[in-house]
Order: sequence, then C-alpha cells, then structure tokens
Amino acid sequence: MDIKLIAFDLDGTAITDHKFLSEGNRRALWEAAGRGVHLLPASGRMRDFLPQAVTELPGVRYAVTANGAAVYDLQTGEAVYSRCIPNEKARQVQRILADYDFYIEYYQNGSAITQMGYPEMARTHFAFPPSKWHFVDAKRYRLVESFDRLMEEGVVPEKINLPFLSPEARAEIWQRLDDLGGLRVTSSIPDNLEINAGDADKGSAVLAVAARLGLARENVLALGDNGNDVTMLQAAGVSVAMGDGSQEAIAAAGYVTTAPHHQDGVAEAINRFVLSSGAEGESARG
Repeated sequence: MDIKLIAFDLDGTAITDHKFLSEGNRRALWEAAGRGVHLLPASGRMRDFLPQAVTELPGVRYAVTANGAAVYDLQTGEAVYSRCIPNEKARQVQRILADYDFYIEYYQNGSAITQMGYPEMARTHFAFPPSKWHFVDAKRYRLVESFDRLMEEGVVPEKINLPFLSPEARAEIWQRLDDLGGLRVTSSIPDNLEINAGDADKGSAVLAVAARLGLARENVLALGDNGNDVTMLQAAGVSVAMGDGSQEAIAAAGYVTTAPHHQDGVAEAINRFVLSSGAEGESARG
C-alpha cells in the first residue's frame, strides 16, 4: 500500500468545535506530511472558511471546497478546478427557494454571499441553535440587497447552502430540487441542505488533484463521515469512515474507525494505513 495523498473531510471528521484539530489528529497529519504525503482538505466549506489549524499544516497546497465545486491552490488563491452551477440553473433554484423563509447562502470565488439583514436574524428570526452560530459569526459575507439582484449580476455559484431546515422543509425542498434536475443535492449534517452542480462532487475533485500531482487513485486515502463524502470514499484507493459517521458514509467506505471523529478517528486511520509498518498487509476497498 503506497498512500501519497490523504483527502480528509473537516466537520465531523478531522476537526472538533468547528475549527480545532485534536493533538492526536494533528500529530498524525504532521507525521504523514513529514514522510512526503500530500494533505488535501476536502470540505463542503468555501475557501475563505477553512480553519487555520488545517491550512497551516505542512503538506497542504490544495483544498477541495464547496463539496468539490472548486479546488483552490492555497498558495496563489487560484481555482485550479471548478464545477459551478450555471446562472440559469441558479435562477431556477432561487425561484424554488423564494417560496420559503429560511437562511440562504451562496458560495462564489471562495467566499460567501447572503442577503442584507440575514446574519443579524440568524439567532432570532431564523432560530439558529447555538451549535450553528459559528457558521454565521465567523464568516465574512458579501451582502446583497436581494437574491434576485444577485441573479441579475450573473452569479455562478460554487454551492448554495441552506444551513438550518426543519425535517419537513428539508424533505420537501430536496424533492423539488431533485425534480428540477441537473443538480447534486447532499447533506453534511441532519438539518442542512447543500446544492451543487450535477457534475460537482468530492470524488471527482480529489481525483483531479491526484492527477495533477501525478498520482493514481490507488495512492489516495480518503477520510469522511457523511453523505457529501460518499463519492470521495468511493473514488479513493483506500476509504475510511469515522466510527460515528452516517450509515451511507459507512456503507461507502472500506474501513470504519473504532474511534469517533472527536476521539482521534483520523489519527487511527492514518496510523493504520500510512504510518504503521504493517500497513502493507491491511485490506481495504479498492
């Protein structure tokens, strides 16, 4: 087993409390990088919301963002790969979303956009629970007068994010978006909805980075925990789901950690498949 690239999800996989690496995970990632392994954050987040604890790791040059809609070279800020939602399709999505009253974010060029007044209303009108506050307070938004005006600007979004929905609204909107077609709709946590172009997914983006580095899928270890990680887990030569991951992530992975993500699940996987002298003998999904 010759792992040269570790593609790892962030929330629910590598980090805790939205922005921290545990000491065990940090140490394992540093040691892998010290052995010449490339580290590739692969997140639903946009570029400007990647935590410093991750971007400052050695071996991190590229980042898969917005569920694979954009890969950024973090040294130059350049998007080296993109699969965005065409403006006309974004307009069709917005016409559906206009029937509802909930928080909407657009990701474009690595940054977040929302409507004026929305961040201030997150806790009150939109009733975000405390666990969601960080995802508003820690973002630098570009604020627009209206989403209709944003459409008129010709926005080509990397992702449209609905961070907090009731189960009923989530199911209804998901169905309407599926009926619209041409989209990939996923979820990284039980109460959100993430909308991407139909050809945007983490698996394709991770393999594009691997090819850019001259690596084959057999050289890739993927680590994830939820629905938006499934394509990445299916694409990699070795795939690992966190012990507390969703059933669909666990079903897509060749290996499941005994530890949950907040108890060094990532370190467990890296130690087994990259750092252990016995890693060559392990079996995993091909």
